[in-house]
Amino acid sequence: MIHFNRALEFPLSPSLSYLTGLHFCFTLGSSLVFLGDELVGVILYLSMAEVVGPRLYSCCNCRNHVAHHDDVISKAFQGRHGRAFLFSHAMNVMVGPKEDRQLMTGLHTVADVYCSDCRVVLGWKYERAYEETQKYKEGKFVLEKSKIVKENW
Repeated sequence: MIHFNRALEFPLSPSLSYLTGLHFCFTLGSSLVFLGDELVGVILYLSMAEVVGPRLYSCCNCRNHVAHHDDVISKAFQGRHGRAFLFSHAMNVMVGPKEDRQLMTGLHTVADVYCSDCRVVLGWKYERAYEETQKYKEGKFVLEKSKIVKENW
């Protein structure tokens, strides 16, 4: 008896991937069963090959998802506790009251950003930049590297 195998991987439901951010990949395969030169059967199988989700950053304290890797604008920012990342968006965070702060790049109106689950300060949001060269930061989030961890990498 000789078995010939062939398999094909295909994504399942692109609309599900769009809605959830998860990409499901399954393996559809078949085995042809021969006895001598005669085909005596076909075995079909479907198995999950992988589940791949978006790369995320989570709160280091409670693992609440707070940002997507695709939203990183810069990794060259300085936070209160070292290196920080500038994000175009953040999620599952609370924004505190606005205040003016003199930062390394000038005066800005900022608001501290907290994890919505455990209330740890993760960084801040730029509400207003007073210098024209810094206007690109308005509405963006700075999350400190020491306060976030990578997920799905």
